[in-house]
Parts: sequence; C-alpha cells; structure tokens
Amino acid sequence: MPSVEDISTRRNLPIGIRVLHVDADEAVLQASRESLERENDIDTVVPVTSNDDAIDYLSEHHADIDCVVSDYDPECGSGLKLLDTVRERWPSLPFIVFTGSGSEDVASRAMSSGATNYLQKGTTDTRLLSLISQIRQAVSHRRTEKEVHRGFRAIEMTNEGIALLTNSFDFNYVNEAYADLFGYDQETLIGLGWAETMSDESVERLRSDIVPTVDSEGEWTGEVTGQNHDGNTLTLTLSISTIAENEYVCAVRDVTERKEREEELIQENERLDKFASKVSHDLRSPLSIIYGYLNVARKTGKEEHFDEIEAAADRIEAIITDLLEVAREGQKELDREVIHLHDFVEHIWDGIESGEATLYLTFSDVRIVADHGRLTELFANLFRNAVEHGGNDVAISVGTTDNGFYIEDDGSGIPEEQRQSIVESGYSTADSTGLGLSIVQEIADSHGWKMHVEDSDEGGARFRFSGVECTR
Repeated sequence: MPSVEDISTRRNLPIGIRVLHVDADEAVLQASRESLERENDIDTVVPVTSNDDAIDYLSEHHADIDCVVSDYDPECGSGLKLLDTVRERWPSLPFIVFTGSGSEDVASRAMSSGATNYLQKGTTDTRLLSLISQIRQAVSHRRTEKEVHRGFRAIEMTNEGIALLTNSFDFNYVNEAYADLFGYDQETLIGLGWAETMSDESVERLRSDIVPTVDSEGEWTGEVTGQNHDGNTLTLTLSISTIAENEYVCAVRDVTERKEREEELIQENERLDKFASKVSHDLRSPLSIIYGYLNVARKTGKEEHFDEIEAAADRIEAIITDLLEVAREGQKELDREVIHLHDFVEHIWDGIESGEATLYLTFSDVRIVADHGRLTELFANLFRNAVEHGGNDVAISVGTTDNGFYIEDDGSGIPEEQRQSIVESGYSTADSTGLGLSIVQEIADSHGWKMHVEDSDEGGARFRFSGVECTR
C-alpha cells in the first residue's frame, strides 16, 4: 500500500470527484478503489489506513478532497472520532460512514455527529453501488452549496442593491447595499413587504404596470421613486425579473444625485441660453454704433466721430467684463465665515463711487454667515445699481429681517412686469450692462438664499434675501 507521502503526490484532475477512503482493511480499500475509479465521474480514491494519516492528509490537501468515506471501529469508535475532527476543522466536507460492523445506535450517533450518510458494507457489489450513489449525491449537493455561497458572496460585495422577493412581494433576502441604501438592517427587512422601500406612487406603478410586465415578459427596467427609512425620497434605476415561478429578483441603483445634476444642467442650459441671447442683443447695439460712425468718419474725416466709437467700444468692454464675472461666479466655491454686517456694509459703501447718494443702516449688531468675497460683490453691485438708476441723490437703506436682509432705495423702482426678467437676465440701460443683477442672483443661489424683488416703502426698488443664517 502506498504511503501518505506517495498519496500526496498523486495528480488530481480538476474535473472528477476525489475521495479520501479511511479503512484499516487494505483489501477493502483496494476493492473500493478499483470499483469507484471505474466510474467516469470519480477521478481519484486516496486510501489511508488510520485516522492520523487521514488528518495529516486533509491538513495539507483538504481542498483537493470532495468526500471522506470512513469505516467505524466498534473497539475504539475511530470513525466517529475522525468525524468529530473533520466537522470541527472542515465542517462542510461530505463524510460518509461506511462500515461492516454497526447498528442503529451507531448510525444514530454518526448522523447526530454530522455524518452525511451511513452505509453498511455488506458482501455484494450492491453496497458499493449505493456508496457510489451517496458519494455523487453528497458531492453534488456540496458543489451546489458552494456555487450558491459564491453567488451570495458576490451579491454581498457588489455596490448595487439586490433583493429576492417572494411571490407576494415580501423580502426573502436583501444584500447589505440594498439595506444601507434605504437605512435598514438586513435582518429588519426580511419578511417585510417591498412597498416598505417604495413611494406610494411607485407602489401603484408596481401593481398596475411593472409587475404585470414582468409576469408577461420576464423582466422590466426603468426609474422609480424609492423611500428610505427616514421618509426621504430616492430616484432609483430598478431592474426586476423572474427567477422562479412567481418569485422575483430586483436590483436597484441610487441615481438621485445624477437626476438632480441633470435637472440642474437643464436649468443651467436654459439660463445660459437666455443669458447668451441677452448678451448678444446688448453687444449688437454698440457694434452698430461703431460700424455706423466708422462709415461717417470715412466719408467726412471728422475726428469727433471717433469719440462715439470709443464710447461704444467702452460699452462692449464693460459687457465683456461683467460677463466674465458672471461666469466666474458659477465656478467659485464658498468659504463661509461669520460677518458683522454693520461694519461690513459701511466698508463696502466707502469703496464705491456714490456721488451725492446717502446710505442708511437700520440695524446695529447683526451677524450673518456668508462668503466674505462674494457678499462684497453682492452689496457692491446692488449699491452701484441703485446709484445708476436712482440718481446721484438717491437714498439707500440696508435692513434686516427674521431670516435675512434687504437693500432698498427711494428711486423710480422696477415695474412689476419686469421683475422676473431682471432676475433671470439682468436689467440693462444705456448706462449699465444689467449683468450686475445676474451676478447678484448667482451669489444668492450659491449661498442657498432666495432673492425677492419688491417695492420699497418709498416707492423704489427693494432686493430682499431670505434663508440667510443670522445671529444677533
């Protein structure tokens, strides 16, 4: 009989079944080996005569063995001792007790200790045929379990939410990604209805449209609205298909941020289209002036026409400067800090050309949280806008509200029908590009503030900002 070292060097082909047979009777080992290896699907039978040899071999090569077959020695109970060791160290390895001397009590003890099956040897080839059948069944079962476990491990490792649903659409299994997406523990969801993670609207769609489609066509893919444990809604890409009769598997992916970004891009593109239309319109006017006076200058040669050309060119430069400022506003990141509004506003006012205009502050110690640089641009633009449109002697007031602040003047105001358009595109005149108000809107949006254009108490314009973090 070969030694354990010789056995260890045997080549095991990756496709067939590999059996470790433990029996003190070498004749039994030889006979079983010849019978088993005649089967196409049994590649190798490794014979050993003692528990120690079996344990030594398994310690080094347990991954190469698909099934253990062991005799039972009533004198010392050796087969059951080996079974205990195998179950402790390799709990899923099939183990068949194949003995010539046993009893119902031994069989019961073997099965309760974790034996895969118990067979008596007998004196005919029938028992060997039974052994072959039991080996095939045990190995097939184990390999199926390994595939299932491998599949579930892959499901657990994926970032995509996966759920198995019963025919009544209750959760039978969810992976960790699915549970985390909706703010639950995996165990908590098992047994709950699928509607637990869907909005009411999506539940109705599931009943009326999605499930009938899956039942008739086998699968459905689309977007639905989910709902997490805290009641917040999620935009989900859902794929659902049948895996057995009236049983389903679904995969979900959270696309909330992507959808929000898409909506933002749509709105941004619409805003840019309107903005580009306005800028192109504003640029045509000074360009027309330039071309007109060039023609006159060529005909007359008078230099005064060049003053008009220069003024128009200055107008174009101002539009371009403001346009670049609007573009930069959309790219800046906020650096929020606490700002003492009273001193801050006075400092901004001192830095602009205000002529005979007057500033009034109707508050004292108010602090807001904002980006210092961008807030400077907001106030400077609104102050310049008030001076340009309200006249040199315009009175400008800055005040606070429960959730924000306002800047107002006593000028001619802004007609109600124009208030929406100036917020979207700016408000241009012969003296102003109008882009300053677009910059103000950008700054407010970046802070999460809402800008309201209203009448002031004196009949002028008021720009009020709400949603501002304030302290007093």
